Amino acid sequence: MALFTLMITLITGYGVNWTVEPARGQNNGVIRVMLDLQEEDLLFVQSDGDQFAYWEIAAGIDGEYSVRESGTVSRDDMPVMREFEIRDVSPGDHELSVRVTDLETGNSDQWKEDVQVTLIDTDSWSSSELQLMGGAYQRASGNAELIWNVYPPSPETIQGDTLTAAYVLRDAGGQFRREGWMNIDPREDYYRIGATMNLDSLPAGDYDLLAAIVSGSDIVMSSEMDLTLLQAWDVWGGDPSMTRSLIRPIARSDEIHSLEDAEGPSSRRAVMAEFWRDRDPTPGTDRNEFLEVYLDRLDHINREFSVLNTMGINTDRGRVYALLGEPDIIESRPLEISTRPTLVWTYCSPPLEVLFIDFGGVGDYELDTDWEEVRSSYENH
Repeated sequence: MALFTLMITLITGYGVNWTVEPARGQNNGVIRVMLDLQEEDLLFVQSDGDQFAYWEIAAGIDGEYSVRESGTVSRDDMPVMREFEIRDVSPGDHELSVRVTDLETGNSDQWKEDVQVTLIDTDSWSSSELQLMGGAYQRASGNAELIWNVYPPSPETIQGDTLTAAYVLRDAGGQFRREGWMNIDPREDYYRIGATMNLDSLPAGDYDLLAAIVSGSDIVMSSEMDLTLLQAWDVWGGDPSMTRSLIRPIARSDEIHSLEDAEGPSSRRAVMAEFWRDRDPTPGTDRNEFLEVYLDRLDHINREFSVLNTMGINTDRGRVYALLGEPDIIESRPLEISTRPTLVWTYCSPPLEVLFIDFGGVGDYELDTDWEEVRSSYENH
């Protein structure tokens, strides 16, 4: 299991969302940053019978950090939710940077994003970028939260009772896949607009997400963003045959038997919940980093190793990749050395060389190294 284990001393990632208040006349804009710092992002140390972590957050634009904040937090009080403002931002394009530092280890993680501050006058409506919590790349499962700030020409025009807002999700072929009303929350000088959109059963692919706020029959402001949905792999037992194929490279035989013996969807889901919980490097948190890494591997396997009517996970390269991940070295031996097309994957950790041969010459590489040797090398590392 060592390849999936994330050391708690590393910053593993944090959630960042932002909104931009445009510049108005002589007044520059404001970037509001919302940060969600999770338990696994920090190293906790024992002190006076409790566990504490020490953190610092820095944020700014164009390489200069104008906002700094530090603090101490108990493990029981996680997660840390912080909001702060970067004020007096001139109109134009900027690079927003947020850096989180674990003061116990000195480890830092930096997040960057291009943002635009628009300049508006008293005759125009404007808005921040339409955002989906979690970003523009998401799994096609569960719910996603939409956030959108809309700014009227002047605060005096705030009139929430006369406005409506809605969104539509359109696939690459122009077909509407989701639509719904959005909640409008009038603030002091802008509207905070949001909605919850369900992503279950949507096919993987590229989408357009559009939102509009309407006064009467007139659209006063709209926004659009690109969204890419990744495959929602059935790793929870909905289709037991599919789930078995997806987890077989990493599962023990007794775990496969437990899935096969489970009766009904709820029982299978309970079995798989325990399966993934047993592999979670940070139990008790909302994230399961092992599962996230494995789903990413399934994406790569499906894209790179599927052959004819065979899913990538059912190929030998797919099985090895699911277990060990990206090789450190990939070599293709020329036919002058090998009588058949041959691939060699070399791993440094665990130290292992895996040989594949394309016996049929059609790109279907079969494992020449004994699978038990591959599995044993992984389990004993």
